[in-house]
Amino acid sequence: MKDIPEGYEGHLGVVVTEEMTVDFGELGRIHPVYATYWLARHMEEAGRKVIVPFLEEGDEGIGSAVEVKHLASALPGMRIEIIATHVRTEGPKIVCECVATSELGDLVATGATDQYVLPAAKVQAGFDQLQSRWKLYQEAKRLRRPDIFYDSENPS
Repeated sequence: MKDIPEGYEGHLGVVVTEEMTVDFGELGRIHPVYATYWLARHMEEAGRKVIVPFLEEGDEGIGSAVEVKHLASALPGMRIEIIATHVRTEGPKIVCECVATSELGDLVATGATDQYVLPAAKVQAGFDQLQSRWKLYQEAKRLRRPDIFYDSENPS
């Protein structure tokens, strides 16, 4: 990965939709405003925009943390600008601070993201291993044989 200059920014503009309002599934729709969990998604995406231009062949970025402080509401139809700013690199970890502002000028949220830049093959190998474990688990469940999946003598 190439060095990312301190202060480099990733910008993401979104228009809040009805789908982005607070809906807790089991609990139903709660508030008709931009949900904190959508802010987290958008901050992570803005952070990703910081690293993409600096990835080299064989690199892959993977998110590991998102912090969101939701400070003001935004309604469906409002445009939100999310800016992620690179503040530091700690080995493979890229840290960005994030700010979300509405078109009214309201500070909607502040936060931060952490992403790790790793060899793409290592990231893919982790996904492949998870897929294999999942298939094994599903088969053990189908056969009603949890011992196939989990050996209590040798947990791994």
